[in-house]
Amino acid sequence: MKASKLTAPEEVSIRTIRERFVNLNYARLKRTQDLMRVRQRDLLDLLPLLFHINQKGLPGFVSAQTPYGVAGYTPGDAAIAAAKKLLGGFQQDRRPARVFDIHAIFLMGSAGTVAFSPKSDFDIWLCHNPELSPTQIQRLQEKAVAIEEWAETLGLEVHFFLMDAERFRRGETKDLSTESSGSAQHHLLLDEFYRTGLWLAGRYPLWWFVPPDEESNYEQAVARVLKSGPLSPHEVIDLGPIGEVPANEYFGAALWQVYKGIDSPYKSVLKISLIESYADSHPHTRLLCTQFKDAIYKGITDVDELDPYIMLLHHLESFVAQQD
Repeated sequence: MKASKLTAPEEVSIRTIRERFVNLNYARLKRTQDLMRVRQRDLLDLLPLLFHINQKGLPGFVSAQTPYGVAGYTPGDAAIAAAKKLLGGFQQDRRPARVFDIHAIFLMGSAGTVAFSPKSDFDIWLCHNPELSPTQIQRLQEKAVAIEEWAETLGLEVHFFLMDAERFRRGETKDLSTESSGSAQHHLLLDEFYRTGLWLAGRYPLWWFVPPDEESNYEQAVARVLKSGPLSPHEVIDLGPIGEVPANEYFGAALWQVYKGIDSPYKSVLKISLIESYADSHPHTRLLCTQFKDAIYKGITDVDELDPYIMLLHHLESFVAQQD
């Protein structure tokens, strides 16, 4: 009886936080789909299913030995309808998946924000089982490339980045180098992921459940959250804490944005301005992802108020005003 009294408040808190994040996630996904063409919307519904099953004849099929199965995922009505529409004679396999080589799927970038347009591309993090062999990872990469090519025929530019959460926590981000310049921007990349990434399927980010005021004691907070009961380690994926951003990372990130500005000048100007604001308050920087999570923990769930780009603009407005 005493144990119940001690754990009940924690259970309610964790469930409430999960509901807030998931509801906001769905609202942002709906906003994205409202701006997409019908076939593009169908593809977005279908993507998790394509990695959940490994069936010959489906887009992305490479071999019977290709890793598949998305943790905790059950195809919904929208995914099944999209499969039947885009794949002709698709028949749902009623047998439950017995392997879950894909731990989570996240959509990165401007999706679900005021910056999204029907011409925006999709960067998708495919978080796989860290125990996959190099051969299995190669087959999964080939599957992802095949799906990218198929998506292009539907008018949607999709890029998959294979992610090993354990390697990422150690600062190894080689597979993301074309977008993030590798491990040189580990903390800033994680900041962007936590405030803009959209959960499509699989495990929830463990970071969601670490209260904002416990970021500095991340490992202890994680142990407490998992011990409390509502969440199992198999329901979450741990990409690690933000921590304090090293000063040299700001310099490297700014140089990278100068290079990226050749193709996307306005986007790079925004990111350079954000880097400047972060560096200006170093080492006491309060990152936007922490502000984002703090708002959710305080009960703010409005999709416009929590829009990552609107939050970015408000942040920069405040920073510029303080410089006068």
